[in-house]
Amino acid sequence: MHVLKRTLLCSAICVGSAGIAASATAQTGELEEIIVTAQKRAESIQDVPISVSAFSAEAIRDQGIGRIEDFATALPSVYIDMRELRGTSISIRGIVSDTNNPGVDQGVGVYVDGVYMGRPTTINNSLYDLERIEVLRGPQGTLYGKNTIAGAINFITRKPGDELRGDISASYGNYDAIRASASISGPVVPGKFYVGISGGIDRRDGLVKNLLTGTDLDDVDSLSGRLTAVYSENDDFELVVRVDASRDRTNSGAIDILDNGALTGTPLADPDGWDRKVVQNRDTVQNRDTFGASGEINWSLGGGKLTSITAYRDFKWYNLADNDYTALDLLASGISEDQNQFSQELRFASGDSGPLTYVFGVYYFHQRLETNSAAVIGADLGIYPEAVTGNILATVKSESIAGFGQAVYHVTDQFSVTAGLRYTWEKKDVIHSQIGDPFGLLLATMPERRFGRSEDDFSPSLSLNYKWNDKVLTYATVSRGFKSGGYNVFSVTLTDDAEYDPEFVTSYEIGLKSDLLDNHLRFNASAYYLRYKDLQVNQLELVGGLPQFQTSNAARARSKGVELELTARPVNGFDLTVNYSYLDAKFRDYANATPGGDDFTGNTMVKAPKHNISVGAQYEASLSDTLSLTLRGDLTHRSRIFFGPDNVYSEGDVTLLNGRIGIGSEQGWSLFLWGRNLTNKDYALYRNDGVIIGGQVVQSLSTPRTYGVEARFKF
Repeated sequence: MHVLKRTLLCSAICVGSAGIAASATAQTGELEEIIVTAQKRAESIQDVPISVSAFSAEAIRDQGIGRIEDFATALPSVYIDMRELRGTSISIRGIVSDTNNPGVDQGVGVYVDGVYMGRPTTINNSLYDLERIEVLRGPQGTLYGKNTIAGAINFITRKPGDELRGDISASYGNYDAIRASASISGPVVPGKFYVGISGGIDRRDGLVKNLLTGTDLDDVDSLSGRLTAVYSENDDFELVVRVDASRDRTNSGAIDILDNGALTGTPLADPDGWDRKVVQNRDTVQNRDTFGASGEINWSLGGGKLTSITAYRDFKWYNLADNDYTALDLLASGISEDQNQFSQELRFASGDSGPLTYVFGVYYFHQRLETNSAAVIGADLGIYPEAVTGNILATVKSESIAGFGQAVYHVTDQFSVTAGLRYTWEKKDVIHSQIGDPFGLLLATMPERRFGRSEDDFSPSLSLNYKWNDKVLTYATVSRGFKSGGYNVFSVTLTDDAEYDPEFVTSYEIGLKSDLLDNHLRFNASAYYLRYKDLQVNQLELVGGLPQFQTSNAARARSKGVELELTARPVNGFDLTVNYSYLDAKFRDYANATPGGDDFTGNTMVKAPKHNISVGAQYEASLSDTLSLTLRGDLTHRSRIFFGPDNVYSEGDVTLLNGRIGIGSEQGWSLFLWGRNLTNKDYALYRNDGVIIGGQVVQSLSTPRTYGVEARFKF
């Protein structure tokens, strides 16, 4: 293992890291230009003074990316776990948002076709019919807003056009895994009106067996679809309407017992936390339903383009979990959410001619989230003869208004200055009440209470950019971001003590982007230093008998690191991708981190691996005039991560190997054999103390080795 680590690290330092979306043109072997919209206008990824990685539709297909977490391991300084029991966990440069607290905003903004997703759990994990994925690292407050203090992820779906095109894909693997998607798009009225329809299904048997109930847990069961309609008038006016819906019954994040503490030595102990077997009287249940509709208008006016994006989204989520993790009926908890949001963005982007280009606009966001958190007190606890329930009810209303602008002035043909500013005003109101258990032993009945807070902030950015020639860009950027404060709405005594402050960051970054060796080698690098004030940190606490992640503020924290990306095509048919990131993220001042007065100053931040390395290689060769052979391998390595700010529980180094081999035809069909985690590496996605039984330690395991066959046809 140490030899492997040294070899990969040396390779990364010597050759850099990968521009993931880049692929080569078949005729010349050069790396193609990748166009992104990271700065709200179409630009080459090599001309954008931002740490951004992108996956094109071809890269998504070549790497067999079918779910969101599939692409995260190949990215520097990015960690994504969609199987968290408490919701989606996304970390960029050491900043993570992984709580189901409806009063907490996320630190990584997630956007689908320009629409902000108010809750990360609303993201559909199945990926299909995408044009591109963009991952922006570092604060993006100027153009994206308040909840991009760590970065932003953009999913851009494919728009229908003049050509009739279709894509059908089906995959079958072990654990009876079935994943299929289909899309078709084309003109209804040529030159005027186009329609695209796509849908996907993703199912897999459970990875964990509940020996008491006979149920398979940690399964996959999702169904989703999307309709896109485009109306255009020449190149001057375009209206895009999108409607999507999904139904997800995936019961992920099954918890196994690593150490059962006080029950050790009894038949209830079940001490093997690695056998993917549990003995629990209640099965984990998760239900998610989403619906969304948006309208995008692009209107070319004199000297620029006006864009309007209007969107509505609705999300319903229900979760039930056994909180003692044993066959005893002691305690369970259930959480339901009903969220809806409305957003409106209006912006104007100038044309590209002249020394000055700019974009400015306004943004409005409204969200209403109703939640019910229930504590189910089991009969075996000895308090009541039968199970009873106490509930915490909360409604959180958020409203945000912002104005923003960014301009680029080309002082000379080589030197330019980018400056931006965003002003945000936000209001958050909470309605909170409790319905206690019959005797008020766990939860007391409390009348409805109302709380509210408002805040505003200026988020500026400044970048100095120097283009040495057409192929080499260097930049230096300083920016500021913020994330709004809020309330721990699951607190059983919701007072001012349950309120937490907004979070602020100042970011310093230098970077290099280059295309070398006649566009056969792409090397990008960045170094950054992030200084955080009042960093919002989530940690597990027992709140009224319920295990809940509560948010508090760490006075000071910092994150610094280096990211390297390289893509090379040394010869036609062979692509090499290497990524490396070094991350050092620490709490600088976090005294009195818990009610007991613990001091976490100097601890490593959550889910912030010091080293992250990925190497991908793909070889394509002709078998005949119409058939081609493709071989691909991806190796990723991640160093130790901590699961909590106390740094008590961690998971060590993890190395994973994925592979694909297949044939493709010029007629549009292809057939592949694929495998993920081929070495069958077991590792924890989550580990923490149990909250009911003293000395109990629990964890959730990764996906084991999976393999299968995939068939695809496109026209």
